[in-house]
Amino acid sequence: MHLSKHIVTWLAACCLVLLTFQDAFAQAELTPDVYRIKIDHVDVSKAPDVKISATFLDRRSLPVSPQKVDRVEVLADGDVLPLSPKITTFKDGDIPLDLAFIVPISKRFSDKELKEIKDRFALIIDQARDNDRMAGYFDDGRAINVAPLGPAKDVAEVLKKTQPQASPSFLYSSLELAMEDMIDPAKMRSPARRAIILVTDAFDTYTFRADDVQREIYEIYRLANANDIRIYVVMYKPFIRPLIPLFEGLSRKTGGTYRYADFPEQISDSINYAWGEIYGQLEIHFRHNGLREGQDVVYSIEAMREGGIHVKSDPFREIRIEQLRFNWRLFAIVMGIIAGVLVIALIVFLIIRHRRKKRAEEEAAREEQIILEKIERGEVCPKCRRTMMKDWTECMFCAREAAEEINKVKAEQRQKALEEAEKKGIKLEGKICSKCNRTMMPQWKDCLFCKAGIGADGGGGKPKAGVAPMGKKEEKKEAAARACPVCSREMKAHWQTCLFCEADKSQQMATAPPPKQEASNVPQAKICPDCGREMKAHWDVCLFCEANAARH
Repeated sequence: MHLSKHIVTWLAACCLVLLTFQDAFAQAELTPDVYRIKIDHVDVSKAPDVKISATFLDRRSLPVSPQKVDRVEVLADGDVLPLSPKITTFKDGDIPLDLAFIVPISKRFSDKELKEIKDRFALIIDQARDNDRMAGYFDDGRAINVAPLGPAKDVAEVLKKTQPQASPSFLYSSLELAMEDMIDPAKMRSPARRAIILVTDAFDTYTFRADDVQREIYEIYRLANANDIRIYVVMYKPFIRPLIPLFEGLSRKTGGTYRYADFPEQISDSINYAWGEIYGQLEIHFRHNGLREGQDVVYSIEAMREGGIHVKSDPFREIRIEQLRFNWRLFAIVMGIIAGVLVIALIVFLIIRHRRKKRAEEEAAREEQIILEKIERGEVCPKCRRTMMKDWTECMFCAREAAEEINKVKAEQRQKALEEAEKKGIKLEGKICSKCNRTMMPQWKDCLFCKAGIGADGGGGKPKAGVAPMGKKEEKKEAAARACPVCSREMKAHWQTCLFCEADKSQQMATAPPPKQEASNVPQAKICPDCGREMKAHWDVCLFCEANAARH
């Protein structure tokens, strides 16, 4: 009997040792002993600007501060990108945080353990930023004390007031309440990070079977995955050990982490580590040039930890670049440079233009002065500014243009007279004089109006050679009318030849009064020997054909 008691005691001790080693081995499997990087998310919504959210954990699963990372290299499809990424933490960013705590404050924990848990959560709540919101679901064994999503101080007050009442646990009910509060459309913010820190021993008063637990866990996973909620699990001495893989899978598949604790202080440390992963998560910002829309990229990270420890992450899942964002910043810089160059070019152009304009004005002033001097010397016509010959007494260019203009006007008047005669139905049997534009009789060989001094120049100009000048109106009234000795028609007093019958001048000499002698100083008209046109007495050169003066 005595021997059997020793055997039983020895067997119990062996079982206890085996269980202790089993727990130690399980904990060794769940706790990593090397540094590691876990890529949580890759944001390519603003590509080519890319942001990688990664958790860098040390040997104790503590998040590594960016100040302790010497160098980070980003790989795309296995190739190192030539860049220097900017590394910050989630706490340094401007994205808000919505965090929920699910903690059993029941008699399943000792007072010391509960005090450690409360103190740790109090420290976490004090670190919250102004734009962060928190919620608390504390199970006291009889009911769930709820602090809805809102200011962190409300959670601290509820946690402080919660005291253990009994041993039962309402794990899944707390999870359901937390999920309902986190996915409430009236409370959801975008952008915002949502997370849950769950402390549990995998025990629920009303759920024992593995199938029911699996169904509950799957429903929680489905809601968390659809709403981008990360769940960080801290497991403490699970009541049913086969449930450990379910909770570990829930945390890892939602982007959180899983930690196992055997002692109360480990629970506090694990809660602190989970909080450090959320707030201390590394944000790696870089610009990946050369991306194309529709391209698939696989990113990974290599980091150099202080002390020369080289850490490499596993390749993240393949990311598709749906759309590239237009680089407005680069566009603004380029446009600014172009605008600056254009402004400088405009200033240079205006300066050169002003100098050229000033130089042109000075040259024009000098040329004008030279022309004025030539006009004073009689070398340039003051009207048309063309060069004159030395023997010219007047500008032949202006005189010629004037003659052409007069001929043009006379031709227009002649054409107008013909058109008016046709409109009136008058048949012009004779011809039109090219000089005075008057209608000539059919039998006339020359225009007697011009010859008789009553043509274009007969009104006020000088009479033609051999033609008596026209008298004044008073003299015409006093002059007696006379008749043609041949046709007996009445002739004007100043007519020397009958315009009706063209009687010979010798036949009229007997009756006609002697003509007045012209002044000896009246210049006689000349005829151009080249073109046969009548020249004015003061012309040295024929303005019609511009004959050389040497030929006259």
